[in-house]
Amino acid sequence: MKIIVFVIILVLTNSCNILTQKENTKDVEFTKSIDRGSAIYADFCVTCHLPNGTGVNKVFPPLAKSDYLLEKREASIRAVKFGQKGEIIVNGITYNNLMAPLGLTNAEIADVMNYITNTWGNTNGKMITVEEVSKIQP
Repeated sequence: MKIIVFVIILVLTNSCNILTQKENTKDVEFTKSIDRGSAIYADFCVTCHLPNGTGVNKVFPPLAKSDYLLEKREASIRAVKFGQKGEIIVNGITYNNLMAPLGLTNAEIADVMNYITNTWGNTNGKMITVEEVSKIQP
């Protein structure tokens, strides 16, 4: 009987360790994606949305504490992937400017989206993946 209990405890402990290792790996990948996204933001986005993500009022929407960015995940990814034209409302302010497609890969889009949705007061606990980006159509 003691052996059976010992084996059950061993199996449960091992299962918990495997789950923890998977979560730690996921957290590391998320952090790496955010780090890569920071560099992409500096290369492609900072000119319009500024270093602090505040944008330019009524010209370039803010990314910092952006309701649009966090509530319209698919539309936000689509804008980065294919560009944006037409009216959008961000934090109660209407923007109607053109954002040209940036020519980023799906991996770069996922990285920059993970960066901007987890910076400047934004919190997105669900990692944006290359697979998710690849499914977004115009």
